[in-house]
Amino acid sequence: MTAEGIHFPDHHGEQVEPAGEIGEPPTWGLDHVELLTVGVDIGSSTSHLLFSRLRLERLAQSLSSRFVVVQREVLHRSPIRFTPFAAGGSIATEALRAFVDACYREAGVRPEEVDTGAVILTGVALERRNSRAVAELFAEAGGRFVCASAGANLEAILSAHGSGAVALSRSRPGRRLHVDLGGGTSKLALLAAGEVLETAAVPVGARRLPAGPERGAADLVRAMARWQGQEPMPVTCSGGVSEYVYGRETRRFDDQGPELAAAFIEACRRHGFAIEPLPGGEGIRATAVGASQFSVQLSGSTVHISNPARLPLRNLPVVRPRLPAGEPEPGAVAEAIRIALRRLDLDAGRVPVAVSLAWSGEPRHRSLRALARGLAAGLRVAPAGGPPLVLALDADLGRSLGWILAEELGVRADLVCLDGLELAELDYVDVGSPLQPANVVPVVVKSLAFSPAPAPGRPGA
Repeated sequence: MTAEGIHFPDHHGEQVEPAGEIGEPPTWGLDHVELLTVGVDIGSSTSHLLFSRLRLERLAQSLSSRFVVVQREVLHRSPIRFTPFAAGGSIATEALRAFVDACYREAGVRPEEVDTGAVILTGVALERRNSRAVAELFAEAGGRFVCASAGANLEAILSAHGSGAVALSRSRPGRRLHVDLGGGTSKLALLAAGEVLETAAVPVGARRLPAGPERGAADLVRAMARWQGQEPMPVTCSGGVSEYVYGRETRRFDDQGPELAAAFIEACRRHGFAIEPLPGGEGIRATAVGASQFSVQLSGSTVHISNPARLPLRNLPVVRPRLPAGEPEPGAVAEAIRIALRRLDLDAGRVPVAVSLAWSGEPRHRSLRALARGLAAGLRVAPAGGPPLVLALDADLGRSLGWILAEELGVRADLVCLDGLELAELDYVDVGSPLQPANVVPVVVKSLAFSPAPAPGRPGA
C-alpha cells in the first residue's frame, strides 16, 4: 500500500507561544485557531483515549491561507484497558461506552467541547461484525466533529506520526522504517525526510501468532526486507509490543507480547535492521496520539460555502480527475471528470463526492471560468436540494471558483469549495462546519476499510 497523497502536517520542534490573550490585535483570531481534539484507539488487545489541544497558525508570510500546527499540548491520557468483546465475538458496546464516558469525565471534558478527532478501529477489533457501528457510535457522541476511521494503512500513518518517528526522520538522513507492533496486526511505514512514503500491514501481533513468535517475527522481517538497502536500516517501534522491545514493560497480559518482542529483536539483529529509540516518543499510545493530533487538515479562509447548513458531510469518496496539462479547456475538463467518476463507479448527480483538483499557473479569470464550465458539465450538477458539489483545491482558489460557478454560470446546487488541501483518489473525507472567527473548515482524510457484515446465518469473525 502506498501513502501517496495523504498529507498529515507535522511540525515538531516549531512550537511557539501564541500571541497573548491580553492586548492581542483584533485580527489575531483570523490567523490563529485553537482546537480541542480527541483520539480514540480501539485495538485488538487494548483501548485508550488521548485529549490534546492544538494551536494552528496561518502561513501568512508565504501569502497562503494554509494553517499549520505550531503548538501541541497533551491534556489527558486515559488508562489503558483491554478491549471488551462479547461472547459472540462482537465488540461489547456497552462496556466500551462506559469506559469512554468515564475517560471524558476524568479528563474534565464534555463531548460538546471537543472540536475534532478520530475513533480508529484496528487489528482484530476491526474484523468484528459490529466494528463500523461501534466506530460511528463513538464518533457521533465524541464531539462536534469526531470521525470514524479504520484500516491498517491509516493506522500505519497515524502511529508513525504519533510516535515521533516522522519527526525523527526529518532530522536524520536516508530512509528508515517504523513498525507498530500491535495485538492483532503490525503496521510498517517507510519514512524519509519527514514523509511517509509507503505502508504495509502484516497479520502478526501479540495475540495472533499461530505458528509461534519466531515465525511471526520472521514474517515481519521478511515484509520489512522489501525496502532494505545495502546499509543497516534504522527501525523504530510503537504499539503494545514495543513496550517490551524498549524494556519499558515487564508484566504479562495474557498474550505473547514478551516472546514476540524478543524474537523481533533477534530477527532484526540477524537481518541488518538496527532498532533505535524514539526520544520522548509514544509507544502503546502512538495511534491515539496520531488520531488526536494528526487526523485533521484545515482548509484556508478563501472558501466558498453557499449553504453552511449542509455541513458536516461525512464519508465522501475523493475523485481526482487527470486534467490535461496547460490552459483548462471546458470539454477536456468535463471528459476527465466523467472518466474519473466511471473509474470509481460514482454518479455525482446522485451521491456527494469530493473532487480534488490540482492547480498550477496564474489564477486568471479566463482560466478559472474554463475550469468551472468543465466542472459543471462533467459533474452533471444537480439542482438546488440535490447532492452538494464539493471541490477541494490545493491552491487558494476556493472562493473565486465558487463565485464563478454560482454567480456567472448560475449553478444552484449547494457549493462547498475548499482550498489548501492535498487529497488522493481512493481517500475518503469528512468535511466539518466552519470554525469562527478564522472561517476555516476542518477536513479529515481517512480510510474506511471496515469488514462487511457477515451474511445472515453465518457466524461473525
